[in-house]
Amino acid sequence: PDSSNFVTASLLVISPTNEIYSVFGHAALRMECPTHNLDFVFSFDSDPSTSRFLTLFAGKAEARFVAAPTHLFLEDAAKEGRGVSQYKLNLTHHEKQQLWRLLDEDMAEGAHRHFNLLNNCVSMSVLKIHQCLIGEYLDWAPWQGEMLLNNGDLVKHYVGSSPWLEFLYMSFIGTGYGQYYDQECRLSPQNMVEVLSRASFVNVQTGEKRRVVDGAGRELLAEVKIEGCHVPTPVCAFAILLAVVLFITLSEWLLGWKRLARITDVLLLTFQSLLGLLLLYIALCSEVFGQFWNWYLIPFNLIPLALWLILRKRKNFGKVYLLYSVVLVAFIAVTPFVPQLDLAHQLIVATMLVRTISNYCKFKTQKK
Repeated sequence: PDSSNFVTASLLVISPTNEIYSVFGHAALRMECPTHNLDFVFSFDSDPSTSRFLTLFAGKAEARFVAAPTHLFLEDAAKEGRGVSQYKLNLTHHEKQQLWRLLDEDMAEGAHRHFNLLNNCVSMSVLKIHQCLIGEYLDWAPWQGEMLLNNGDLVKHYVGSSPWLEFLYMSFIGTGYGQYYDQECRLSPQNMVEVLSRASFVNVQTGEKRRVVDGAGRELLAEVKIEGCHVPTPVCAFAILLAVVLFITLSEWLLGWKRLARITDVLLLTFQSLLGLLLLYIALCSEVFGQFWNWYLIPFNLIPLALWLILRKRKNFGKVYLLYSVVLVAFIAVTPFVPQLDLAHQLIVATMLVRTISNYCKFKTQKK
């Protein structure tokens, strides 16, 4: 039937939670056909069986469109205390039919994409809206506010309520910090309705425009704030680590706690090596930000471990501590000039610097 009420298409925006995987919030498409009592939510989700840490932060978690009856989708959201708002899309009747067909076909293909900052619930929903247009195109209004920020500042803006997630992303973003993604990939559930409300569908032949979002939307579920446990921020946690290592180092020199100092060195070298290995993997294999140089590979890499394994029995091995100390001091000094570098990470670098200086001083003392 050629009726605008036969099929309705809406955008659903779901509020974020305290969980690290949903701190951005969520977006989905709701398709309804009241005539045949059909009502489904199509959501682009990662496959839970592959959402391990490395695959998630390498941007290689398998993802696909899944469909759920709307009442079940809302029940799940309600259990998590998440708010859900609906915004009707101002598509033509045949475009709504086309959108439903595209979503069905994409879902039938299974998990043929990876979930990352480029392919996510927002960008995939907008992509389907793009693809369903007939004789029209989506015209974005000029960017405003946070949409003018580069990738790094934009990610910080989106995850400001989750310091640890910000810490993780800033660990991996590298020189991608100063890049600018395509328009669709810069949206988040937090601002996509605002941005789409300024955009237009434009007829290719006549240039006639109409709004993308029809009306102000309506609330399907009210958000219920759930208090999470208070976790120290990365700055606080690594400041404590620095203080502890300073105490151990002073105790080594003043009280002779040499064994505790050696254990600390082993733990720090192990942490530094594992982190360096992870950063190298992300830099070479990640699809989250793309393959970019990562500045944190300078202090965190496998070179110190390799030098320790090969040269630790040499009598001049202490000079390696001096060299590494110089590298760490220089790395801290360039913090104001490299956007990726922040206080939380540099507290870790300062912690390692305390031990390298201490070990070099010990080498000089023993040499005398």
